Order: sequence, then structure tokens, then C-alpha cells
Amino acid sequence: MTDAIRADEASPLSVHPNNLRDTGAGTGLPIFPVYNMGASSRASAPSTRSAHELIMSESLLIQTIMLNNQDTIYFKDLDSRYILNSRAHAQQFGLSDAGMMKGKTDFDFFPREFAERAYREEREIIRTGVPIINNIEQWNLENGDSIWFSACKYPLIDEYGEIVGTWGTSRDITELKRAEARLALVNDDLRKLSIMDELSGLYNRRYFYDMLGHAVQRYAKRQIAGRDDTFSIIVLDIDRFKTINDSLGHSTGDQAIRHIASILRATSRPSDTPFRVGGDEFMILLLDTDLHTARRQAELIRRAAEHTPLRMRGREFPLTLSIGVASFDEHADTNEFVHAADSRLYRSKRLGRNRVT
Repeated sequence: MTDAIRADEASPLSVHPNNLRDTGAGTGLPIFPVYNMGASSRASAPSTRSAHELIMSESLLIQTIMLNNQDTIYFKDLDSRYILNSRAHAQQFGLSDAGMMKGKTDFDFFPREFAERAYREEREIIRTGVPIINNIEQWNLENGDSIWFSACKYPLIDEYGEIVGTWGTSRDITELKRAEARLALVNDDLRKLSIMDELSGLYNRRYFYDMLGHAVQRYAKRQIAGRDDTFSIIVLDIDRFKTINDSLGHSTGDQAIRHIASILRATSRPSDTPFRVGGDEFMILLLDTDLHTARRQAELIRRAAEHTPLRMRGREFPLTLSIGVASFDEHADTNEFVHAADSRLYRSKRLGRNRVT
């Protein structure tokens, strides 16, 4: 070993399991050989040594890292037994002395599933010499909570270039994962707000056209493939809704919209999706549904509204619907498709309302 080492050419540390011996000071850390710092350094009292000289002491360097790093650090032999652990690693298991982990394995500390996965990874590292970088690990506790780690695992190589074990570090990223989960919930709530109609509780106009566009693409591909699948839409509005608003007030109009929305939810099949697209106008997307079946479903909705009056303040307010129905296989494009359903709705109104066209 050289007498002195410049900061810009410090040699990499070489660790071999056979060279690790405990200090006996309760730290569980080994004594490492110390670089000879030269005559002037040897003559100096410890208190007057420069920071450079101190940090170039291999023993001090390793012990500083193993005692003070908040990330866990460990070294294992070829049988995946611990030979050296950092203080943070020991504290993770409620141990005050890292030396208490020596000779033990992950199976002594972690759930079996977690330990088995780590063991398989270490066998692969020993076989190939390829490290595993930033591996996300989940430790499920008995109380149902989880601890998350970002782990890096490497081959432990001796001075002859032989793999003699593994070593690794891990960082607790539990708070980060919890923050990600909270953010995901917030984003999910924001997404729902962006596609939901607040008054009716149904999906909104924007989402209707998103869903319609996806359906058109999907069924167009099926038609090209020679399949005769189709889908339909129902468009409806509340008869004489303006009169309800003008004579009974907007709060009653709002209740009428909520009432019809509840009828649509109650009468829709699992594959149907109702939307409020504006004012008193609603649309329903019916997947895998031809025109005949869609008309039958529309008639079911019409009858349900006709026989389920709005009840408010001890009074009943009868509501009826005018409805138009169109099927995708009748029309060349999306605009024509929607326009056909709208036109049939207005035809229902011209023919006396409370009907399906």
C-alpha cells in the first residue's frame, strides 16, 4: 500500500469477507487497514491531522459511511449470509448493534416471500456479475401496512476479480409511494370532475364525444374485418322543460333533470352509458346494439319516465320524454350519425311528444 494518496487518485476499496473482523466496540463494524499517510502525518498529533488525511483513512471512511448513512448498506457472502451491516440497517429491525445481524439471512428478518425474492436475485447476481439498479421492493407488514424501498444490489468482488458475495444499498421511499398514491387519488378525482356533470351525476358532453369517437373507431375496424357488429345512440330531452322552469322555478327544473338521470341509471343495461349533454338533453351510448334493440330500450325508458312522476313538496309533476334513436351502420360518419338521432328526436316532438322515433 502506498505511503500517501492524492484525493484525485484514491484507490477503490477492496473488501473480502475473510478480512472483516469486528471492532468489539458494539458497532458491528470491522477494522480495516489504514493508509500510511507519510512521515509528517505520523509525527502529527491526531487533533492536528488535516481533514484530507482523516478522510483518506480507509477505516474511518468505511466506518463513517456505515455508521451515519441513512440508507441501509449490507454485505453478504456467497450463501447470502450477512457479513457486514450498517447501523441504519440494524435499526430497521430494532437492533442497536449491527453485529447482531452477522451470519443471519433475510429469512431471519423479512417475510418469506420477500426473502425468497431477494435470494433469487442474489443468486442471479453471483451467476452473472450483473448488478440490479433501483429495484422497487415492497415489504408487507403484518398490520397491513407496506414499506417501500429503492434498492441497488451488486456483486462483491475480491482483489483477484472473483465474486465472493453480494452487497447492496436500499433507501426507504415509503413516504414517496404514499405521496404518489395520494396524488393518484387526486388525479382520479380531477379526471372524474372533468368528465362528470355535476347536476345530474351522469357523464358530461365532453366525455360522450370521447366515448363516441372510440366506439366509432372500434366498430369501423370490425366492419372492415367483415363483422356486422354495430352500436346505437339514444338522444332524448324532457318535454316542455322550458315551461317547467318558467312556471315552477329553476330549482324544480334541476330536480326534473336529476329525476330523469335516476331513471336512466335505473333502466340502463350494464353495457349502456348515459350522459347529460346540456340543458335537458341526454344521450345514451349502447354498445353491441342494433337499431331494433335500441328502439326497444328507448321505449322502456320512455315508459319508465311516463309512469314515474317527479314528487316534490307533496305534489306530483308528470314528466315525459321525446326520443330519437340511430344506429352506426346506417351512417357514413360521426356527425351524420349524431345528426340522425337529433333529427328523430325533433320528429318525435313534431308528432306530439312522449314518443320514440
